[in-house]
Amino acid sequence: MLGFLLMLLRVLIDGCRSRRDLALENLVLRHQLEVLLRRKPKPLLRNRDRILWVWMRWRWPEGWKSQLKIVQPETVIGWHRKGWRLYWSWRSRSRLGRPRLSPEVRELIARMSRDNPLWGTERIVENSSSSRS
Repeated sequence: MLGFLLMLLRVLIDGCRSRRDLALENLVLRHQLEVLLRRKPKPLLRNRDRILWVWMRWRWPEGWKSQLKIVQPETVIGWHRKGWRLYWSWRSRSRLGRPRLSPEVRELIARMSRDNPLWGTERIVENSSSSRS
């Protein structure tokens, strides 16, 4: 009898929730069921599973923790932090190679090479740096 009353109370509470919350809850519970039904001895989480939970944390801040059953909420927070670290290390990576020359400098080098066909690379670089300053 107590189980029936608890279920009835849960139905009443769910009736007051928004459609968005119910849809998100349904999505995450179905996803967890899919993960648990994978044909491995131990269900392994793929990168897309991790991305879904990080997205859920961002999209549904008030309810994602209560629906998470297959991993700890701290694990999802760790995935989120790791993703940000990877993103910012990618954004701040050093660009390899020589920096691009401006069109004016390229034109100056081409003009100096045309005007002085006997000059070598060292002499053009030497004269182009002195003529720019």
